[in-house]
This record gives sequence, structure tokens and C-alpha cells, in this order.
Amino acid sequence: MVTEYVAGPDLARLLREQGPLTGSNLEALAVGVAAALTAIHGAGVVHRDLKPANALLSPLGPRVIDFGIARALDAGRGQTVTGKILGTPEYMAPELVSDSRSGPPADVFAWGCVVAAAATGASPFASRTVPEALYRVVHDTPELEALEPELRSLVEAALNKDPQARPSAMDLLPGLVGQKEAQATARVAGTVRLNLSGLLTPVARVEDGAPSPATSPPPFWRRPYLVGGAAAGALLLGTAGVLGFQALPQGPPETTDVLYRDDFADDKSGWHSDETRLDVGHGYTGDGRYTTATDSSNNSRYAAAPVNAEPPEHALVSAKAVFTAGTPYSAWGGVFCEYRLDDKQFSYYNAEIRPDGHARIRKAGHATSLNLTPDIPVPGFKRAGTVLRAECERDGDRVRVGFWVDDEKVAEVVDENAADARGKPKFGLGAAKWPGDRTDTRVYFDDFRIARLS
Repeated sequence: MVTEYVAGPDLARLLREQGPLTGSNLEALAVGVAAALTAIHGAGVVHRDLKPANALLSPLGPRVIDFGIARALDAGRGQTVTGKILGTPEYMAPELVSDSRSGPPADVFAWGCVVAAAATGASPFASRTVPEALYRVVHDTPELEALEPELRSLVEAALNKDPQARPSAMDLLPGLVGQKEAQATARVAGTVRLNLSGLLTPVARVEDGAPSPATSPPPFWRRPYLVGGAAAGALLLGTAGVLGFQALPQGPPETTDVLYRDDFADDKSGWHSDETRLDVGHGYTGDGRYTTATDSSNNSRYAAAPVNAEPPEHALVSAKAVFTAGTPYSAWGGVFCEYRLDDKQFSYYNAEIRPDGHARIRKAGHATSLNLTPDIPVPGFKRAGTVLRAECERDGDRVRVGFWVDDEKVAEVVDENAADARGKPKFGLGAAKWPGDRTDTRVYFDDFRIARLS
């Protein structure tokens, strides 16, 4: 993993030398780190050691660094401890103390600790010994009176002892910027900035067109600013293309030219199938459905439709999906469009949703794996049966993907760097889980269709 060079101090040093952050600087710090976590989690990574020393500050906003917990040092307070403890004790989530399961909620807990530390100068669980810190993390209710009410409520939610009750990093962003929902399909209108004048040595050179570090931004949750797009379009790790977020029409496109359909009543219709039974890992169920499930050896499973006709460059693929197992923040199921020339030149575009009703568009290839959108909350999502639709259109090195959950269009992206999207299109369905999650994902599918669009 490669991160940019940042000519600025880390937050821990700033707190030691200058004291707590206030006003718009504190707000910008909270937004910037939450947006960075959204991107990190979208890239399939859990940081596991978020703390002030790993947040570098610059006029363009905070940058989260140090993803090398596997190479952590074993000495001294404030350093990562290997062995039974992974993380810095006073920034660790309670679940890491009890069973060491580290997922995105643990990073959200650490975000709450970092924001509280930025406002007060120390973690709300700061202690003189490691055992004391671990006890406080598990049992203490933190004092957050130094935070403004709006920010305090978000930090309190992030510090919930129950990981499943915490918001995701993406869920934090609407509250931080004063939006009711993160409208991830709108055009990005701004960027995270810190006013470091008076706090740091002035930056020697500012690129043409870049804002001066002396310009003080207004508080973030009062700015006409959309963080959801920033998290997806500006902060994604390893993104290889330019993503276009557009104002979206509501309903899916009308289709009359249905190229392929399968209600899975026939368990010999050509799909991959290990065998026919309800709990099969990958195949027909015998009751008119198709299922995919992860296991200890497979974090994801996908199946392409056995289409004999010439596949279209512009298509709408759809299926009804029902989740019966999976961790709410980790499980994914959906439909995909694939363009494959060979084992080294291909791209998948997955339109998928979680059991808790968060949707995304994800791209995967030989050397690429990234989220093209943040995780977007879908109001009224029905875990026990919803229709997922993906519109895929390839035009040279450009691929456009739209995503509907039932009749609600939740996302549309344009990948302008789709050079690996070669070969005949394929369409299918699948399920996935976060690597390391002990709970497997299972999704049942029905009424799969591919329609040719003009």
C-alpha cells in the first residue's frame, strides 16, 4: 500500500505542543478522518491502530497513515503491542479486548477516541498502565463534555460498547456535514481543509489554484459540502480511474428485449452447481432458487449466467435477493457485469448490498479492487427479498454502471479508466464477506434476467 508524503505534524505532536483543537479545526479533523476511514474500509482494509500519532495534518486535511500493524513494535506505552493485543490500548474497541475480532466498527470506535482526544488533549480512556486502559475501555463511560452537542452525539454513538450498534464511517459523514443522508451520487462541491495558521510553520509553497493555508474555512456541518462523494471520488485508496457522479433519474430503464431469464426451476439450466440442496455452498437449491455462500476457504463466490446469445455492450441485469446469513457490516450480495479477455486483463463491476441496507458499486480486477461508491444507505430496504438491478454500458475504455434497489436508483458511476474491461461481457450474481469475518454470508437468488438496452 502506498500513501502520499504529507508535510505536516501528526495530531499527537500538535496536541503536545499546542493543546486541543477547537471550532472548525476540530470539525475538519473529525470529517477528514471519518472520510479517510470510509475510503480505507471501502478498499477492504481495517486499520486497527487509529490514534493521534497516525493522523498527519496538512492544510488540505488530515491523512491517516501507518497500516503496518503486523510490523508493530512491542515496547512502551502508546506503541502497538503484538501477541494478545493488537492496537493501542486507550484507543482499542472493547471487542478487541475480549476476543480480538477486528472489523470496521473497531476503527469507528478509535475515531471517537481520536476526536475526543483532539478536543481534550487525551483519549477518554487515557491511563497510566495497560491493564487500567483495557479495563476503562470495556467498562467506563467517557466524559465528552468538551465537545459541542452535535459532535458529541456522534462520538457517543461511535464509542458504543456494542460494535453492531455503532455507525459505520460512512454513516458518520451526514451528521458531520449537516445532511440527512449521504447523497453519494451528487457532484463533489468541496474538500476537507484545516486552518493551520498560528498552529504550524507556514507552508513554503502553495500550488497555483490551491487555497491558502491562512484561509479559515467555515465549520463543516454548516457548509454546502457533500462528503459522500469526496470519500468515494477523492480519498479512495488505489483508485485507478475518474469517477463521474451525476444527478440521477429515479426508475430503472424500461426493457422489452429480454436476452436471458432463469427462475431456477430447472437445476440443469447451466449454472455452476456443486450439487442441488438448500444449504449447498454454490448452486441450485431444488426449490426454484440459486444460492451462493461464503465459507472458511472462500470470502466470495460468484457465478456467471450461461448465456449462449451474443452478449450486449449495454445491458440491464437483475435478480431478486434474500439474505439468510451474514454479519450486517460485512456481508454483501448482488449482481455483476464482467469483461474478461484473459486471467490478467478483466474487470468486474459488482452492484451489491449488505443485510443492513447499505449499497455500493465495487470494481475488481487482476490488480485492482476498490469501491467506486461509498456505502449508501437505502431507506426501506427489505432483507427478506428485494430486486437488485445493474445497468452496465461499455464504450471503449469507459464503463458506466447504474444501480437500483427495487425501483430506487441509489448510485451511478462512470469509470473513465476501464482499459482492462476487455472481452465479451458476462453477467451473474454472487455473495461475499469481509476477510476474517467468522460469520458466513448466504444469499438466495431468484428471477435472474439480462435485458439488452439500446
